[in-house]
Amino acid sequence: MTEIVICDDDPGDLEHIVHLLKEIFSCCNRDYHIRSFISAAELLETVKKLHIAILDISLGAINGIELGEKVKARCPGAEIIYITSYEQYCMQAINKVHAYSFLCKPVEKKELEKQVLGLLENRSKFNEEDEKVFEKILDSQGKEYPSLKLKLGDIVYFEYIKTTRRAAVIMERETYEYPCVMEKLASELEDHGFIVNCRGNLINLRHVVKVKGYEIYMDNGEILPLSQRRVADFKEKLNQFLNNNI
Repeated sequence: MTEIVICDDDPGDLEHIVHLLKEIFSCCNRDYHIRSFISAAELLETVKKLHIAILDISLGAINGIELGEKVKARCPGAEIIYITSYEQYCMQAINKVHAYSFLCKPVEKKELEKQVLGLLENRSKFNEEDEKVFEKILDSQGKEYPSLKLKLGDIVYFEYIKTTRRAAVIMERETYEYPCVMEKLASELEDHGFIVNCRGNLINLRHVVKVKGYEIYMDNGEILPLSQRRVADFKEKLNQFLNNNI
């Protein structure tokens, strides 16, 4: 699911953007979720994960450029589209935050559609919509499915359960278990942005917020361990992933 946030302290402009996005997505066969905010502080308090941020540059105490920097720090893979009435701020936004693009007010549907659909096309190259079939898989209620197809982009990480020789599949909103050989799984998903962070764990780099010492902060709020011997390799692969996919 594509998570989109909009921040504009003008309620009329905010409502206009939300309306345009709903019209644009009504023609796309893609799941999306839109959240709108009139203040940067409220957005930062509420949002833990996002893919696209549409930000007004001229906000209150925290302006749009500062907000963009904070959003990028929290969600490195996020793309930012700025909207503004003042074109002189646009180059500053692009240089400081590496924004995807900017639009001048009043925002026209044709221009917004061009930018958003361009972003969605780029994101489709990141394999977020790739799927994998899991066999003999249990959901969190204990119901078994002969096979179940899951989107790789929605998987936060895998955790091996040694006693049962199964792996927990930690999703954004659900947890599954299935019989698994972790070495085989890690090799299979290496080209899809997954990497081993410690023995028995395989994480999705899309969901990494930051790495601090021997801890990995994930966008679902969990903090996972990072093996000391894997630190250098993990950081190198994370940087490569971000460089290739932002």
